[in-house]
Amino acid sequence: MKFVTFREQGVARAGVLLGNGASETDGILDLAHPSMRESLQGASPQIQSLIDAGLQAVADNIRRRTRAEAAELPRAAVTLMAPLPEPRRVFGIAHNYRDAVAERGMAPPDTPVLFMKAPRTIVGPGQAVVLPAGIGGVTYEAELAAVIGRRAENVSKEHALDYVAAYGCFNDISASDIIKADGHFDRGKNFATFGPFGPYLATADELADPQALRVSLKVDGRTLQSGSTRDMLFGVADLIAYLSGLGALEPGDIIATGTPAGVAGLHKPPAWLTPGSIVEVEVEGLGCLQNPIAEGPAPDA
Repeated sequence: MKFVTFREQGVARAGVLLGNGASETDGILDLAHPSMRESLQGASPQIQSLIDAGLQAVADNIRRRTRAEAAELPRAAVTLMAPLPEPRRVFGIAHNYRDAVAERGMAPPDTPVLFMKAPRTIVGPGQAVVLPAGIGGVTYEAELAAVIGRRAENVSKEHALDYVAAYGCFNDISASDIIKADGHFDRGKNFATFGPFGPYLATADELADPQALRVSLKVDGRTLQSGSTRDMLFGVADLIAYLSGLGALEPGDIIATGTPAGVAGLHKPPAWLTPGSIVEVEVEGLGCLQNPIAEGPAPDA
């Protein structure tokens, strides 16, 4: 099932996408409608609350029950937001695709390369990625994101995927010149709007195998990244097992699993993001995440 967060008449709430996410005839099932109350079994119509209650169980309840026609809204009548607008934490993984480390001439890392992405970076489909003036080269990074559904501590790789509530598209926008100058990821990964996420969360049962998905990215219609999650050095299960060994993962945590080859700085000439462009991330089975690029004030303004 495809869960969304949307805004309609000034109110943000959770819904279910009715359709494939690409058609003008798609609808939204409003989970705040009174007819949906029994399906939510006490959870509020917010994605974090649904995750805490068990997203798959909620999806199963919705499938089993007849829904009122009045609970359906036309897609054009709502504005989609990031499906989880305020995640608990966002774990980022660097250098996690074989083609990407080969492109850089790097040796593959022995363990996952971890950084943290601030929740304030999250924006939804259609929202602008704002590049602070004068920060230098900024790249896109198309990624598969996994959302944790229940507390995971010291879990094994064999059981790790049981802890995933849903998957989505993520774009790990990165100020490459700042990262290089700083010698670490903290500042360059964490400008506001540098975490586009969406357009929806697909429950884990929607994906037969998270390690067999096409991942691609276009800027203004030009394909700049094209890879597969098969090429990950550390798959989703590896990452959950590793991170849960460092400390407990909690429901609503996001793991952005890394990006394939083709980041902006490695094109010739470099394909740095520029204001006025449109970036599209696609992960097979998870829709298309589209964001415009805009310019904002300098970081110290």
